[in-house]
Amino acid sequence: MQISELLAIPRLHLRFLTGSEQVHRDIRLAYTTDLLEPKRYLRGGELVLTGMMWHSSPADSETFVNSLVEADVACLAAGTALGEVPSDLIEACRRHDLPLLEVPSQTSFGAVTEEVLRLLTKDRFTTITETHHRHRKLMAEVAAGADFPEVFASAAAEAGLNAWVVSSTGRQVAASGPDLPGEDLAWLAARALTRPASPFATAMPTADPATTRTVTLVPVQTRESHPLAGWTLVCAGDHADWPEETREAVAELSSIAVLARSRIEENALNEARHVEGLPRLLAAQRFDEVAALLHVGAEGAADGRPDTGHIVISAMMRPEPRVPDLARRIVCELLAEWPGAVVTGDNDVLAVVPVPESLPAAPKEEAGGRAATRRGGTGARDDSGTRAAERLRRHIGDALRVLEAGLTDHRLAIGIGSTVRGIPELRGAAVEARHARRLAELRDGRAQIIAGAEIDSHELLLASVPEEVQSSYRDRLLGPLLTYDRDHRSELVRTLERFLEHSGSWQRCAATMHVHVNTLRYRIGRIEELTGRDLSNLEHRVDLFLALKLRD
Repeated sequence: MQISELLAIPRLHLRFLTGSEQVHRDIRLAYTTDLLEPKRYLRGGELVLTGMMWHSSPADSETFVNSLVEADVACLAAGTALGEVPSDLIEACRRHDLPLLEVPSQTSFGAVTEEVLRLLTKDRFTTITETHHRHRKLMAEVAAGADFPEVFASAAAEAGLNAWVVSSTGRQVAASGPDLPGEDLAWLAARALTRPASPFATAMPTADPATTRTVTLVPVQTRESHPLAGWTLVCAGDHADWPEETREAVAELSSIAVLARSRIEENALNEARHVEGLPRLLAAQRFDEVAALLHVGAEGAADGRPDTGHIVISAMMRPEPRVPDLARRIVCELLAEWPGAVVTGDNDVLAVVPVPESLPAAPKEEAGGRAATRRGGTGARDDSGTRAAERLRRHIGDALRVLEAGLTDHRLAIGIGSTVRGIPELRGAAVEARHARRLAELRDGRAQIIAGAEIDSHELLLASVPEEVQSSYRDRLLGPLLTYDRDHRSELVRTLERFLEHSGSWQRCAATMHVHVNTLRYRIGRIEELTGRDLSNLEHRVDLFLALKLRD
């Protein structure tokens, strides 16, 4: 409500003593006091009513008014039941630009307070009604499939908020206000992954240590939400300082984001169920049915383009999470900006990403030049396909570095196959992606990604061997050495590693280990005796080299 609304009530008989030009100031509530310095009890926006019992000298007026101005009150109303309003109070209000009303002796402070409450309640009811109708309209638009970023930006701008929706991978889903740079998005996503699921304020890092940017993070919690595959609503400012109307606007934005996220999760689940037979069909080489699932022709055509290629992705979490489809939901988020991607599986996830020969701009990047001419038949790799696979690997790698902050109890391994043309080539691409993923599982770190094109050594062979075979091979060759080292406190395994690193050079290996060559010869002889392998034989060296790699 405004001061003008209070003055318009005839029975109160209020009039300005100074500051009439500020008749449109907003009043948040009424507060009565006779304290000389009431600042600590005020929050701003009040109509302060006083009987002036604090007044004993002109200096008191200055002290009293200064306290009100520092508290940012809206207006002062002085009662005349005990006498006229002193001129020094009027002058102090004029000097500090604070509106001053006279409350005549026939008007009680209770009557003024009652009218303030009535007007505030009326305004509040009107605002609630309008907000409720607007909220229902926005929710209906999102539920009907309206563009969420557009609805979000409009609602936040109407509320006067700078706000963003950020995914767990550091993707800006929606925004009102300036777009955030990539490093800020990554920082916010990682911060959300390491905090409990409740609103909290945090200071974002800035280039200038003397300045701060405080934002509040609000989790977008759906029924199936999980921090590793969820969204966070980010609003400028500290929620502890927000007025009630800002809190309500943020709650509205949050509910809109929850609905939009729920729709995306439901659509992704339905799509995964629709294509759940894809791995089985690829293994059985039933390519016509695979093409039907992917909505392409048998030669790989999509949307009428016969030159569309595909990239296959394999992903898995270890140990298997309690949320059965968490890995699939994470992969869906990783591929959210890659149109046409198909994702299926729960923890053993398979994704197929279409790639046109003439590459469009990748998410948040510009396309790098023209597509190259294809080489070979339908399954041949070309420059555009290689660029697409590399771009996708970089994109997922950047996102995994953000996600790693929340992978405290699990490891996520991802393998990416090479780009292929034609549906029949997808079977080989899926095998390559799975091999790459198995190799990623062997490497250290909470999140690892390997592209099939990177695998051109013994690592591919090791990744393709079943885990139980790897374990048996490793234990059979290295087991005797590990046991001997444990029982004799020796260094046979370490000696073997250094000997192979130096390609069997006795002098260089001995110098590196700071031992005499005769000592090294004794140890190598012991290794050969325990393993049954001759380290002067290349094949035997390879056997032990692979066993050591399986131990890493």
